[in-house]
Amino acid sequence: MGMSNQESLSIENHNLKLPFDAEMISQVVSHGRLTRFNANAIIFKEGDQMSMVPILVEGRIRVFYRNDNTDRELLLYSVKAHETSMLSCVTFLSEENKVNIYAVAEAESVLLYIPMNTIILWSKTKLEWNQLVIKSFREIFDMLARGLKSAGTTSLEERIMDFLKSLVKHEKSNCISMTHLEIANSLGTTRVVVSRILKALESQKILSLRRGKVELLPS
Repeated sequence: MGMSNQESLSIENHNLKLPFDAEMISQVVSHGRLTRFNANAIIFKEGDQMSMVPILVEGRIRVFYRNDNTDRELLLYSVKAHETSMLSCVTFLSEENKVNIYAVAEAESVLLYIPMNTIILWSKTKLEWNQLVIKSFREIFDMLARGLKSAGTTSLEERIMDFLKSLVKHEKSNCISMTHLEIANSLGTTRVVVSRILKALESQKILSLRRGKVELLPS
C-alpha cells in the first residue's frame, strides 16, 4: 500500500447530503474538515489514534483486517456513500480512540472529519446520530453473518462467482479491475487457489482473464 494522497476541500462549497438536523450541520461546518482521497489511499490503519471521526460522503471504502507478517488480508465489509456511520462507528468507541482495522479507498472518495468531542456530545444528545450508529452496527453484523454463512456452506468457486457478480452489479460493467491477489484477500483465501479456479472458469468460457482484470462473459 502506498502513502495516502489527499486534498483538502471547502465544506461550504460541498453538498454533504447528510441526515443531520440544522444544529448538527452548523457544527459540522464550523468544526469539520472535508478531504478527498485518491483511489487506493489509506484512510486509516491498525494502531492509528483518531482525533477526528471520518464519515464517507462520496466514493467507496474497503474495511479489512491485515496480517503484516504474512501479507494477508481479510475483507470485513465495504462502505459506500450515504452509509453514513458504517465507517465512523468503528473509530470512536475505543477508550484510546485507536482503530484495530484498516480502511482503504477503493475509488476516489470524499470524507468528512468531525472532532471526537463533537461525536461524543452527539452520542449523548442527538437521537439522529444514535439511530445511525445502531443501524450501522446491524448492517455490519448482517454482512459479517452472510460472509460466515457463505464461507461455511458454499464452495469457493461459488463464492468467487457471487463476489464477481456483486462487483459487476455495483460497477455496472462486466469488466472488473481487480488482481487475483485482491480477490483472494477479499475472500480470505490464497492467490494460488483463486488463480486456479479463475483459469478453470475461463476454460469453461464463463469469464475472460486479462492482466489485472476479470471480465464476466454473457451466459
